[in-house]
Amino acid sequence: MIKTVVESKNVEVTSAIRSHAQKQAQKLTKVYKKINIARFFLDNIKKKSNDPKANHVTLKVEIPGKDILVKEHAVDMYEAINLAVDAALRHLRKKLEKERTRQRK
Repeated sequence: MIKTVVESKNVEVTSAIRSHAQKQAQKLTKVYKKINIARFFLDNIKKKSNDPKANHVTLKVEIPGKDILVKEHAVDMYEAINLAVDAALRHLRKKLEKERTRQRK
């Protein structure tokens, strides 16, 4: 079980958002086993009244070595969390492939 921290600036973190973030963070362990903590920073920025992508999510995945930091924004907070986790998965796969390539040489 990965430790998940959900923090927010202008958004109330409900139990539904927290459980959704924890569920999405579990996907990260399928790709990379050495994850210490997944930190979600939720923010709602209303620059303009017609700004469709005002929900911002910053995901920091703490792993041994260099941490992975992903920033995503979307119309819905749940969608922004999903996009951030998908981007982090891509980064973790790339890191894992680099490690395997170094081991082969």
